[in-house]
Amino acid sequence: MSSTELKTTFNTAAVLYEDIRPGYPEELIQDIVEFSGINDHSRILEVGCGTGKATQSFAERGYEMVCLDIGADLIAVAREKLSGFPNVSFVEQAFEAWKSEGTFDLVISATAFHWVDPKVRYLRVSEVLESGGFLAVFSNQHVRKDEGFFAESQRLYDKYYLPLTTNRPTHATNCPGVEAFHSPIQRVYPWTQTYSSEQYIKLLGTYSGHIALPDENKRLLFQEIVNLIETRYDGQVTKHYQAVLDFRETK
Repeated sequence: MSSTELKTTFNTAAVLYEDIRPGYPEELIQDIVEFSGINDHSRILEVGCGTGKATQSFAERGYEMVCLDIGADLIAVAREKLSGFPNVSFVEQAFEAWKSEGTFDLVISATAFHWVDPKVRYLRVSEVLESGGFLAVFSNQHVRKDEGFFAESQRLYDKYYLPLTTNRPTHATNCPGVEAFHSPIQRVYPWTQTYSSEQYIKLLGTYSGHIALPDENKRLLFQEIVNLIETRYDGQVTKHYQAVLDFRETK
């Protein structure tokens, strides 16, 4: 399955995504606000809003937001959740094809920017930003993957998890247009989350690679993961995350 096909899989798990996927540390959100200096009149464009996991933190602060996503079901969940915020609007369209009406002070993308075509991602951001505008790309990354349960469960992935694509998107910074940005700021925000076996399987069910597995492989993989958690890890798994922020200003 190509990366283009993989990025559409999230829409099939929209309700589950909203239910179990984590949000982002408040410290990270506050840093974006402070680094960008946005005010009550600032406009934010969100690329790949999903169900609004990051959207809500900015919406609650009153900023005008336009939020893009290719998933109709994802946007439906976000619209319902944020129905009380008239300052937020949603557009079902890929960032690569979207035509902007006006410019923005800040572009944000939470666990989504790596899905945007690397040939145009920074060029498109430059087009929609005001001069001196800002780009904030952030995501939750799993760390300490070679310890305990995660190391032990690798044998199950070796058994059931098929290679799905040879064209995984990356966070490459040598993309066309990246030279239009300067003064990069990187920040890391460590945190942890403990999941029951049921919750952990739900979480796995929101990852593109797991969603795309053949049904029988998925069933057997999930079944054996639950068994491993219940028999060897007292029915729960603690996952170590670090939220990573890449913040840049246009020249």
